[in-house]
Formats: sequence, structure tokens, C-alpha cells
Amino acid sequence: MKVRLSRKGSMEVQMGPMMDCVFLLLIFFIVIAVTKKSVKELAIQLPPPGAAVSEVKPKDKDLVIRVTAAGETWVGSQKVGKQGMLDAIREAQARNPETKVRFELDRRAQVQHLMPIWDHLVHYGLTKWGIRTTMQE
Repeated sequence: MKVRLSRKGSMEVQMGPMMDCVFLLLIFFIVIAVTKKSVKELAIQLPPPGAAVSEVKPKDKDLVIRVTAAGETWVGSQKVGKQGMLDAIREAQARNPETKVRFELDRRAQVQHLMPIWDHLVHYGLTKWGIRTTMQE
């Protein structure tokens, strides 16, 4: 069956409904922009980027562990080996189970030198520690 379409009328795009949608969107965005509350900023004075940071001094009861780039370990000001490190951790845990450990690391120190120390600390229940790296060349 053949259907013939009448081509007498011109094809037109109805602009009325599209203009209605555009105006509704415009009204929506204007209302949202007007009713949006402004974000209030806190009045905080931050130090300038070049401000000097005061030297953080460890407390006497903190355990200070230093690791050099070569993998040497120091407890306080004394160079120790693996057994010395283990003894220092045991002693610190025996004195106070809440002892805080402070690592002072050379920025080139490798993780392989730290993992055995961390394992011993966790084994003896000393889980409060902080890490600080030195930036000296």
C-alpha cells in the first residue's frame, strides 16, 4: 500500500514552547542566585609562608629515634644496633606503656630501615609516634 504525504504545508519548528522553557530556566537560576546565602569567612590570621617555625623539643619521657640516610639508628644521642634498639623499646615500654615515640629521619632514609623499628614498637604496644624529617644537605 502506497501512502502519499501532502507536501503543501511548510515544516516549521514551534518556538513558543522552547522559549517558555528558556524563560522558566532563567527565572529558576535568578531566584537561586538571589536566595543563595553568602559564605562567611572566619577571621583567622595565618602566619606568612616564610615565618620561622620554633624548634619542637621532645619531652624527657619521649623516646627519640633517629635514622640516618645510611640506615644508622640512634636512640637519643647514642648509636645503637638492632639489639640496642630492641632493648631501648622494651625499657621505654616498661617505664611507661603510653610512651610517645618521635622519629627524626634524614629525608633520604629508606623505609626498609624503619619497618623493623615500627614492628617492634607495635609489638610492645607503643603506637603513639610522630615523624619529623631533616632537610639539611
